[in-house]
Amino acid sequence: MTALEITHSLTLPEIDHLVSIINPHIPHIANYTTTHRARLIKPMLSYDAAAVALSFVPATTSSDDDQDARYTYHHLRRDLWSLCTHRAGLSVASRYVVPSAHLTIARFNSPNVFDVSDREDPAPTLDVATRKAWIDEIEEINAWLERDYWPRKGGDEGCEGKEQIRSGGQWIVGEEQGLDCHKGTLWYGGGERVLLGEGF
Repeated sequence: MTALEITHSLTLPEIDHLVSIINPHIPHIANYTTTHRARLIKPMLSYDAAAVALSFVPATTSSDDDQDARYTYHHLRRDLWSLCTHRAGLSVASRYVVPSAHLTIARFNSPNVFDVSDREDPAPTLDVATRKAWIDEIEEINAWLERDYWPRKGGDEGCEGKEQIRSGGQWIVGEEQGLDCHKGTLWYGGGERVLLGEGF
């Protein structure tokens, strides 16, 4: 999952120059989640004509009125942007600016039976039965995720009315390891690690 992409489509010397500027700030950025916890819940498969992803909904860490407990993934992304622009002095030029919390699982190649506008496929096929079966499978998986991993109001003694989430149903960003700062060609886990932050 990419919390913040600083830039894209630059040469290696251009990237190295940006890394030299931000380098003194990278430890603070990579370890930011040790003190700023962002929680993601409600895992669900989402898809379009290009890819399949496991998507999450940002949530507060608590329903308390405490401001720290109301911190979300959107706040984390905002803060990372601010650390890079205001503190490090970089301009952020991300490829995608729409706030999203997702892990790309797969991208479709050509020929793509799910995209009739695929320019690399000279004779696109509209295999409606295959598409329907595939979408039905995704909907079954999503029903399972919702049933077993989405928050539920507790009925256990002492937990009445409180949100309960089964293990695996939420992800606290920075849990187990901090933010992973990379440089270079980053699509699908590539590139070179600059620093892996500490987890909690």
